[in-house]
Amino acid sequence: MTSLWSAGVAGLITAIAIVVLRPLAVTLDFIDRPGGRKTHNGEVPVIGGLAMFIGVVVGLGVLLYDATTNVAPLNAAFGLLVVVGLFDDRFGLSPWIRLPVHAAVALLLVEAAGCRVTTLGNAFALGDIQFAGIWVYVASVILIAAAINAFNMLDGMDGLAGTTAGVAITALGWVAWRDGDTQSLGICAVLLGAICGFLLFNVPMAQNRPLRCFMGDAGSTLLGVAVAWTMVRLTQPGSGAHPGISPVTALWIGGLPLFELLWSFLRRVARGGSPFVADTEHFHHLVIRAGYSVRAAFILFFVVAVALATAGLALESAGVPAYISLLLLACAGVIFVCSMYRIEKLLPWLPHQARRTSVS
Repeated sequence: MTSLWSAGVAGLITAIAIVVLRPLAVTLDFIDRPGGRKTHNGEVPVIGGLAMFIGVVVGLGVLLYDATTNVAPLNAAFGLLVVVGLFDDRFGLSPWIRLPVHAAVALLLVEAAGCRVTTLGNAFALGDIQFAGIWVYVASVILIAAAINAFNMLDGMDGLAGTTAGVAITALGWVAWRDGDTQSLGICAVLLGAICGFLLFNVPMAQNRPLRCFMGDAGSTLLGVAVAWTMVRLTQPGSGAHPGISPVTALWIGGLPLFELLWSFLRRVARGGSPFVADTEHFHHLVIRAGYSVRAAFILFFVVAVALATAGLALESAGVPAYISLLLLACAGVIFVCSMYRIEKLLPWLPHQARRTSVS
């Protein structure tokens, strides 16, 4: 009940913050305008990330006011990413400014929050892969920064990043509930509450268009580090909770942003470009370009995210070895990427549109 109450508070505060911050966003020009890669309709305030941050901080305060868990490092990490994300949303920062911040956030979580990647399990049929010493920091920074950037790349269509993060947090919360980890469950509930509060203004439906807003880089990076922190907490020994799932299962739960990150990196490098330079071949671009409606694309990606998370949890429950699970995940990724380039032939029954999009 405490978790539900805290989640409700986080969602309510997030929704109120969005309404209150809209005039300030207009005054300070935190507005996303169509043009270039951004083909959404109208000028949209970019305040969702800041609103979710406020909701999460308040929700965690309600949840843990009498608990021993120290969430100050987590809130500090969220705050740093949101501040830098807001500057990026407003002025457009270089990747060489953002990436060191992501690394600094990862180090903060490693040192102050015990968010340490010490094992990958038996992911490659070579026995348990363990990290020690400096390699704990290297692995932790790489994986946390990768999650931050994966959600940043995924955020480009109404409802996509928020719903994908919501699915991942829900799956991780279920693991915490199954294992009796009440503190992890409560934190997942607060995160999910804030995400739902934001999605009220971002899911592609006609009813929320007058108050529509985007999360921006402030929101996508916040969601990325939140999912990464929760995954580490539930997969790594000594991270503050009893490991409930294997690291490979966590990759299944975050499968959609993982596919986006890896394919974007490989595609750009293979073409001789920088992996940090944005393009128009993200999965949502491909689906919209094929003529599907934003709502149809949203439903498609939601189903994929749920299917990947469910498959990963089912494989672990069935006792499938981690290295086989990883091989199946790689196969699923290849099939998914190939399908995105043939989506119109594979799913001709999905609703099409007359090139009216909400992609950014």
